[in-house]
Amino acid sequence: MQNSLYREFYRKSLVPAGLCDQESFLGIQPDLFYTHLMIGLQGHQVEGKESFHWNVTIYKSDSSGIYDGGKPVYASEMYDRFDDAMLAARTIEKEIRNDELHLIQQQEKIS
Repeated sequence: MQNSLYREFYRKSLVPAGLCDQESFLGIQPDLFYTHLMIGLQGHQVEGKESFHWNVTIYKSDSSGIYDGGKPVYASEMYDRFDDAMLAARTIEKEIRNDELHLIQQQEKIS
């Protein structure tokens, strides 16, 4: 089990990290292990209820999808609905494919 919240963690996409995102999130050189970012949806059960809140989490990964589930490199805000989290994951995937995920994190720090 790579993730302590495995039962409520759904892998969505494995995306190669661009050079700028590699520098910001992976801290790697081209010949090292982690070269990709694993996008997942993580559920957090609402205390005393059977419902969940969801957020988008991103982990360092290799090209085979083996990821470091210890601590995400990015976690979004919580969403009340799975569909909203899925939409956010699609948007974040586009940012990664454009090598711009690091810009989202910088904007969040400024806000």
